[in-house]
Amino acid sequence: MDDLINKQSLGFTNKEFETRLARAFNQMHIYKLDALLITTPHNFRYFSGFDSNFWESPTRPWFIIIPKDKQPIAVIPSIGESAIKQTYIKNIHVWSSPNPNDEGISILAEQLNKLPKKFGNIGTEIGNESFLRMSIKDYQCLKEKVRAFSFIDGSQLLWKLRMIKSLEEISKLKFICKIASEAYEKLPEKIGINETERSVCSKLKIDLIERGADLVLFMASGLGKSGYDQIVFNPSNKKIQKNDVLFIDTGSTFDGYFCDFNRNFGFDSISDESQKAYTATWNAVTKGIEIAKPGKKCEDIFNAMNKILEESGSSGNGVGRMGHGFGLQLTEPPSNMLNDKTILEPGMAITIEPVYEFKSGNLIVQEENIIITEDGNEILTARSPKEMPLIK
Repeated sequence: MDDLINKQSLGFTNKEFETRLARAFNQMHIYKLDALLITTPHNFRYFSGFDSNFWESPTRPWFIIIPKDKQPIAVIPSIGESAIKQTYIKNIHVWSSPNPNDEGISILAEQLNKLPKKFGNIGTEIGNESFLRMSIKDYQCLKEKVRAFSFIDGSQLLWKLRMIKSLEEISKLKFICKIASEAYEKLPEKIGINETERSVCSKLKIDLIERGADLVLFMASGLGKSGYDQIVFNPSNKKIQKNDVLFIDTGSTFDGYFCDFNRNFGFDSISDESQKAYTATWNAVTKGIEIAKPGKKCEDIFNAMNKILEESGSSGNGVGRMGHGFGLQLTEPPSNMLNDKTILEPGMAITIEPVYEFKSGNLIVQEENIIITEDGNEILTARSPKEMPLIK
């Protein structure tokens, strides 16, 4: 296992970042932007390669300016200067932070005001599934200092770039999905009745790290006799009993890239309705994977899976969608849901996630991870068994 982990390279080649920039420049012409302003961890990492969990400290903002057809400019707290010099970005400006009276805004404004003006627009992270990692007060101050440009939504452009994964990105996704699949497969050998959800999930987390995951940033667990009533809570101290169904969903990372899929386990035996729901979701996953090809729409995946679930007796869809994009974040656009007309393209990383809902509101969920290819898709996760695994 150590040899496998050691063979996985960290970071990206300069060519990868050059390709990302070239794609961004092309889109900036289309969207009529003179620059992109980046403030959030995942977009910052996407364009720079900066790898740090220092983002967990909310004190200091970090900025990247991507001028149209020019190299990126970092405007960052001085504490990060040495680290950022090790990344792709070489044009670096710093200030001493914390400085509540001016957290880099003057330097940032100075750099933006130097940019050539063609369209008069700067794209920012203010749209769908995006946010600004700076105070509203500082954002308003920045707009006052940079009056030559309008600050407009650049999120659609950014998602257009990030939805299509490169071969180097796909390699990292494959690795984390592989080791998480192996950890799930070994879990039944290590757990039993009367253990707590928390104990079981701790064993899974340890195995994931030992196999090469960097972080287990998300692990949700649910427990019940006929499915479970939620799929987002952290594991509890509730003990597993006979006839229970245990749900575990993990978002673990390797070099910043997530897997996102779940597994179900029965204990001693499970109810007929749980088995019926499990079979329905397994069949729906199969249909979803079959449908997920270039040229299809995300709503096509949803409709095909939902038809199977409804015919099997599912009472609704309170979750809202049945899969989504993933990559540098646990969930990314697009969504497999009604009216999401995003057309699937090669390089998209998508979860296939049908949800069977009992009249009680309880659920059975199955989820797999795939990459859209030129002629179909590639399944990155080892598919769950057709029958729910039973642990005696």
